[in-house]
Amino acid sequence: MRLFFRRSIMTAALSAGVVAATATGAVPASAGQRALAWECPSGNVCVWTGSYGTGSRCLWSDADNDWQAGGIRCSWAASQPVRSIYNNGTNSSYAGVALYRAANYQNFHWCVPQGTLRNDENVYLRSHRWVSSATGCVA
Repeated sequence: MRLFFRRSIMTAALSAGVVAATATGAVPASAGQRALAWECPSGNVCVWTGSYGTGSRCLWSDADNDWQAGGIRCSWAASQPVRSIYNNGTNSSYAGVALYRAANYQNFHWCVPQGTLRNDENVYLRSHRWVSSATGCVA
């Protein structure tokens, strides 16, 4: 009888701990979930609707003067802000990517160097271009 009682208490305590962890959001991400965050093919600049490279993603390997009407359209860019950015560019001719709040490279926002992750941007972006040096990132 004692053994059954102890097991019941331990099972209840473990169940309560799992429920509490789930309720507080403390459950760790699985390896698969972590691998999907910041996923950006080599040679591209990627932007996401969520923090830490999560949510809906748009990506480009070339410049785009209008994310809403250009060659590659970012379906959510007009209605949701960019929250995270990853410049996974690999071309040695370019030092970074310049991001703009308006079409046709107007209203400069930020320059993101190659290999750089930016998080919690919360900005509406509309165009970008690859730049050869930091001096290419001017307003």
